[in-house]
Amino acid sequence: MFSVDTAGPLHRLHLKVNSIISKGLRSLFRYNQSHLIVCGFPRSGTSLLYNMISASLPGYRFEQFEGYFIFRLHRLGNLATKAPLDVVHLDSIDTLNINKKKLIILIMVRDIRDVITSRHPIHPDEYFIGHDYSWWPQDQKFTEWHYDAPGVIAIHKAIQAALRRPDVMLIRYESLVSNPDIVQQEITNKFNLVFQAKFSEYHNSPKKHAYLYEGKYAAKASSLVMEGQKSSQERVARWKRTQEQIERVWKQFSECNELFNVLESYGYETSRDWYRDITP
Repeated sequence: MFSVDTAGPLHRLHLKVNSIISKGLRSLFRYNQSHLIVCGFPRSGTSLLYNMISASLPGYRFEQFEGYFIFRLHRLGNLATKAPLDVVHLDSIDTLNINKKKLIILIMVRDIRDVITSRHPIHPDEYFIGHDYSWWPQDQKFTEWHYDAPGVIAIHKAIQAALRRPDVMLIRYESLVSNPDIVQQEITNKFNLVFQAKFSEYHNSPKKHAYLYEGKYAAKASSLVMEGQKSSQERVARWKRTQEQIERVWKQFSECNELFNVLESYGYETSRDWYRDITP
């Protein structure tokens, strides 16, 4: 998996200089800064949420495509980043937050049965994530992918640890696509953000979308790109629409009983009756 190295001498010097500048700005001008982070399960709607926010929230610089907060948090100003696997880096965020920025951490979850039956637009030939691992680029250029990044279980554990933080908000994909404006109001209430447009109308402002499958990030399967389209419930409970996906779910849950706990912990099921119904 692509690893993050922040221990180099140039990086440390960069952090130190920025820290001094930021401290001066805060003391002289009461200049407060924020960093907004969107992360969570891959294929859970992080890109959709990111585009909704970038189309409606002024005053932030939105990093394009997968921008790890570890490489951006030290920069001055109000920034926003989106990378699903940043959720596994949150245990080091306070140490890296040298500018003492206000943190806004939005974690996306989704019915895990839909997550494990999803394919990525750039890597459509494989299921993107399983209980054990997920596909992820090995460098920041997204040129080489391996199936060795954290899977559902590891990400779930990271989410549970992150939920102890007061600056974290958990968002369900199903709530976002069903009632986007209600979710937007909940974000406003928790973090005191001032939006200038509705989440439900984000698709009307495509030029403001920060996350695009263009250029070297062009999708190989455009049918899997939903991030710029109008929000809908079309992809809710998608896992049971084909026999192939049902078999994928049965196989994953038969290999890893912990998936039942993940599913139930986010309120998607209260028993295993559904599993008995799909057991061959």
